[in-house]
Amino acid sequence: MPLQNCQWDRDAKGKVFLIKEKTKNKLLKKIIGWLGRNQDFHIHLDDLGSAAWLATDGQRTILQIGAILKQEFAAKIEPAEPRLARFFAMLARDSFVRWRRE
Repeated sequence: MPLQNCQWDRDAKGKVFLIKEKTKNKLLKKIIGWLGRNQDFHIHLDDLGSAAWLATDGQRTILQIGAILKQEFAAKIEPAEPRLARFFAMLARDSFVRWRRE
């Protein structure tokens, strides 16, 4: 079961964006600050990604999340389970989610 593993927020349109630190290196953080840049990356999710993220609570399986998205998006999400598996695999690769074992 996927479990959220990062900070996130919503934009003005209600879509989710994930927040990831650009670096943990203190010197680089200072340089980024001196340049007036944001310390974080903001990874914006589309409608489907936002809905999948909001349904991710560490209690639901990919199949259960797929069922929720099918109710909201119908044919637009199909094939739901393979798409969600790829989506969560990409998020896990970059540590935005982690896998919870039952």
